[in-house]
Amino acid sequence: MRTYAVLLIGMAIVVCTPHSRYVNLPGYAYKTDPTCRRTQPISKFDRRCDYPRLGFPNFVPPTIGIVGI
Repeated sequence: MRTYAVLLIGMAIVVCTPHSRYVNLPGYAYKTDPTCRRTQPISKFDRRCDYPRLGFPNFVPPTIGIVGI
């Protein structure tokens, strides 16, 4: 029983600890992977290597249509 509790606590720590390969770039609105081979200059967003600092990648808000009565 004790080993299960230790295992459960250990798994919670591993899952809840933030681990990301992206690093912040000062002055830019995205994070970048320093090990990625870029196709764009560092001043432009590269879809393969960069991640938005805020929001979700490839997010498209749902379209809300106005229904005429």
